[in-house]
Amino acid sequence: MKILYFDCTNGVSGDMAYEALKGLLGEKEKDALEGMEMLHSLDSHGEHCHSSYSSIKDLIGSLDISKGAKEKALSIYSVIAEAEASVHDAPVEKVHFHEVGRIEAVRNVVGAAVCADALAAAKVFCSEIHDGIGFVECSHGTIPVPVPAVMAMRRNSGLVFAADESVATEMVTPTGLAVLMGLGAEYSREIPEGCVLRKATAFGKRETGRNGGLTACLVEDCARICP
Repeated sequence: MKILYFDCTNGVSGDMAYEALKGLLGEKEKDALEGMEMLHSLDSHGEHCHSSYSSIKDLIGSLDISKGAKEKALSIYSVIAEAEASVHDAPVEKVHFHEVGRIEAVRNVVGAAVCADALAAAKVFCSEIHDGIGFVECSHGTIPVPVPAVMAMRRNSGLVFAADESVATEMVTPTGLAVLMGLGAEYSREIPEGCVLRKATAFGKRETGRNGGLTACLVEDCARICP
């Protein structure tokens, strides 16, 4: 049985999750990501910015990726939509995305889903999730950290969170947390016992003052592969 484990002590974002999972694929990467070509051809600053939830679902449904990857991508966006609906007091189907609707965010979500599906882990776990404090600028203006969408997701999760008061900025983005929740991650203080098949670390674009990144590990039951 394969298990995915994320060390989130340096935070988590959508691009970090995608890159870390991609790093676990090894020789499977090219074949697994073949269906992503359509997303890479879209303009990052074009018409898909500020997309509606329904248009995001239609876009994911149109991609040439596996059924499992589509289900995972839709699950991740469902988490985001429910959080945004809670923040804006609106029906889920009426939600319009801003940062998380940009094509770059869609690529990160779909990429993470494709990679997770290809890795075929039976369970997903993550460490305590660290976020910073203070304020960040976004399309809605200046907002507090943890940002409102992250706070809404936290209320509906069984994950464990910690505030790092030495970091005066965002360490956890809505897309990053939604990837964990959409993949069904559960809290685990340590990497589950087993043989670590691969390990990959990805670094985000925001300067947090921390040297580490998001580390993902693919673990297998030792009894099956390490006689």
